[in-house]
Amino acid sequence: SFLCLVPEEAKTSSCMEEGGYDTYVHDALGLVSGWGGCAAPCGWPPAPQPLDACHPEATFYEGHFLKVLFDRMTRILDQPYSLNLQVTSVLSRLAAFPHPHLHEYLLDPYLNLAPGCRSLFSVLVRVMSPAGGRGDDRDTPSKRDLTIPPMQVIGDLMQRLQRVPHFRAKLLLVRRQLMGLVPGEQMDHAMLFKGVVVLEEFCKELAAIALVKGPPEGPP
Repeated sequence: SFLCLVPEEAKTSSCMEEGGYDTYVHDALGLVSGWGGCAAPCGWPPAPQPLDACHPEATFYEGHFLKVLFDRMTRILDQPYSLNLQVTSVLSRLAAFPHPHLHEYLLDPYLNLAPGCRSLFSVLVRVMSPAGGRGDDRDTPSKRDLTIPPMQVIGDLMQRLQRVPHFRAKLLLVRRQLMGLVPGEQMDHAMLFKGVVVLEEFCKELAAIALVKGPPEGPP
């Protein structure tokens, strides 16, 4: 589940009065409903369909557009806050789009991936891993990411935060600054903390979209 990706020690929304998951569910209802009306005339199937023309030996490529978005997501802890907001906004809208193949690719955490391929879930898992935030992870089999023990994933992400003294208090302060509750001030590792906040919120948003859309219908 997307809600389980960010370690509890790195979550700060529960400390705020308006950091709940229900708000994302409400927003997802409107977003999914709006996309549904636009896509209805297209007549897309309700479930992913086998691709008769697919060659098993061919290398899968997500395309230039998704490659840019996925590559940016791998750097979410090391790039400007405004850029992270733009990337996650585009990805959340794509995830809400009512096409069965896009739904499966962006929202199914259990999607089987060939070596060297990646999905949105595997990219987010890589952010938690030692290679996270280090650029394109294409050379590492993505299927490995889904088998990393949970405590190892938590330890990998927490290593970066635990190098910062009093990281928990500073992380909460950055969240309050982003919400406009306290004046902004310069601090070390601010980009890292802002990336963690965006990552937590993005995972909640994806979980809400997946809940509202539900799993794709099975084959007839």
